[in-house]
Amino acid sequence: MRITIAYNLRGDNSEATAELISAEDIDRIYKTITSLQHTVSVVEVSGKPNEVIERLLDSEPELIFNLAEGTIGSSREAFYPGLYEQMGVPFTGGNASLLHLNLDKHLAKTVLAARGIRVPQGVLLTPKDQVLPDGLHYPLIIKPNSEGSSIGISQDSVVESSDAARIRITEMLNFYPAGLVVEEFITGRELSVPFLENYPGKILDIVEHTFDLDKTGGKYNIYDYGLKQGTSVADSVHVICPARINAQEEKSVLEMARQVFDIMTCPDLGRVDIRLHTNGEPYFIELNPLPSLHPDASMMVAAKIRGLEFREVIRLIIRSAARRYGLALRLPRKSVKGDYRSGEQRATARELGIQVGRLQPGIQNSITDVKGVRVGHFTRIEDNVPVPGQAETTSVRMGVTAILPAGHAYTNRLVAGGFILNGVGEMAGLTQVIETGWLETPIMLTNSHSVGRVHAGVINQMIKKYPRLGTDTDVVLPVVGEADDSFLNDVRVGSCSSQDASKAMEAATDKGVLQGSVGAGVGMTSFDFAGGIGTSSRIIDMLEGGGFTVGVLVLSNFGKMRNLTIDGAVVGKQLDKEFDYAGRREMSEGSVIVVVATDVPLISSQLNRLSRRAALGLGRTGSYAASTSGEIIVAFSTGNRKPRPSPSSSNFITLKCISDYHINLVYEAVVEATEEAVLNAIFCSGGMSGRLQRWCPAIPHDRVLEILRKGNG
Repeated sequence: MRITIAYNLRGDNSEATAELISAEDIDRIYKTITSLQHTVSVVEVSGKPNEVIERLLDSEPELIFNLAEGTIGSSREAFYPGLYEQMGVPFTGGNASLLHLNLDKHLAKTVLAARGIRVPQGVLLTPKDQVLPDGLHYPLIIKPNSEGSSIGISQDSVVESSDAARIRITEMLNFYPAGLVVEEFITGRELSVPFLENYPGKILDIVEHTFDLDKTGGKYNIYDYGLKQGTSVADSVHVICPARINAQEEKSVLEMARQVFDIMTCPDLGRVDIRLHTNGEPYFIELNPLPSLHPDASMMVAAKIRGLEFREVIRLIIRSAARRYGLALRLPRKSVKGDYRSGEQRATARELGIQVGRLQPGIQNSITDVKGVRVGHFTRIEDNVPVPGQAETTSVRMGVTAILPAGHAYTNRLVAGGFILNGVGEMAGLTQVIETGWLETPIMLTNSHSVGRVHAGVINQMIKKYPRLGTDTDVVLPVVGEADDSFLNDVRVGSCSSQDASKAMEAATDKGVLQGSVGAGVGMTSFDFAGGIGTSSRIIDMLEGGGFTVGVLVLSNFGKMRNLTIDGAVVGKQLDKEFDYAGRREMSEGSVIVVVATDVPLISSQLNRLSRRAALGLGRTGSYAASTSGEIIVAFSTGNRKPRPSPSSSNFITLKCISDYHINLVYEAVVEATEEAVLNAIFCSGGMSGRLQRWCPAIPHDRVLEILRKGNG
């Protein structure tokens, strides 16, 4: 693709140019985009509009990578996106209306406050209206209304009396006649929440900036202009990611960020700045649709925590814009042997624009959106493996996926349930879960011949943690589900060990879940395409109790291409004609394991019923529960816990559960999340080779989207 980087160059160190970009940063971004195999031009867009247009047209861009902040007026950031729109050239980032709105800080806060977002109480003052209203609580902060990069902000910006406020207002209006925001200063912590639209879950980890006030000599922890410009005390700024805040604070901050990004429709990338009050309440401060891409900026710091290097962030921004405008990043083609790369994930269905159902996904669109739930993988991909006792070599495609429920499930058990739609499959421990209604171990997923060893691995891990297990306490029965990966994996040598199970548990994280051909799903086949692990989530808003989450993770190893159904369209009918039948799996109908997690308080009978509804989600993708397949579902709720019995335990326990009158929304959420999780298992895989030179192709994203657009499903 031909990409033009449009920017305003910072030629000096004055405050007037503080928002502009340095030559060093331009060079870094130019080299990065070039390394992504694009043809890149750089165009400095300062100056007369007619000359700018001529330079841009001469570069013949298919996409403009917009870094231009503008140099003149309170609408300067909006000028360039408006120009690109009039030229008919696609560009990265927000449009003119978004950038105009967000540079006007007071207007942005007014709009968001009207939509229920908490903002500091304040007022806009101009040279014609300098009256400071009564009723504002001191201290106040006074800052320019239409500036970025903390221009005009210093320790003196915070005032503690009306006299100090009047002096500061008069002084500041001489420098910033476009207006000042005067608002209540939120004592607390300085947080930023970066956003990458094309990254799973979209919202990255919360970044906190802390300040050594002894070094700065200041009184207030604010990221002022001097600190951002690298003054002599700049080393007093410390960046912490993820921010060290408690679970409730994290939830409220991320929810506010998600709401802001939804209301403002901020495409490709962005950053929300939030002040977390000492009382734990978040306050919106600013949305930046053109956040800094410097390696030390919040965006890149948060990305690195997720394993995204600078190059990958730039690639995701370009990919997001290209999909929004329908631009082809490369010629569509079918995947071929050798395409897959271990540890990498292709786009999810939602990232491609496929919106399953009507409910809102969680921040990560993953089972880990349920607070406390963690997922870890162990994956083994190996060729030329000797077969013991045979004069041949073979291929191994096997792994383990561990789902760790919130908290200590053994000592503080979770309410659980399950359902078997078709039972030609195995989930060790499920009979006890259904009978007793409790979950007390991790849920492990693997291949058919590894259930015993993975079962042993869980017990070994738990004995390390609870040395009196089985002596002072009763024994445990780990929950281990399986699917048959023998089409690609030579199960004579490709079975997992107890150590592999331990590695999967130790790798568990509550961050984004890697999907596709990974972990237990590395050797699995879904609808004749590669793909095994998929996940999705849904948010449920209830007047009583607030927001709840339903998350689903699947080990998908079922289906025929001809039946593949995406959001109601049977796209498999067309795809089936376009792929060779030779080489497809015929001897096995496969199977699927579904793990449902929720923080909605439910009792066991309700979780059994919820599990049945997950089976409806499988049906929406094209499953008919073939006679030789296994469709097994297990579900648990973090909203009800029970400590293990002890001699002092009461004769009675108390559980809270949702009324059946209101449970239908939970059913709807699990159907949607299950459907989308199965699709993600396929969409995220890049294809997978296996034994006997077999090859499971990746589903062709572009072709699927074309079929959906034409309504040929």
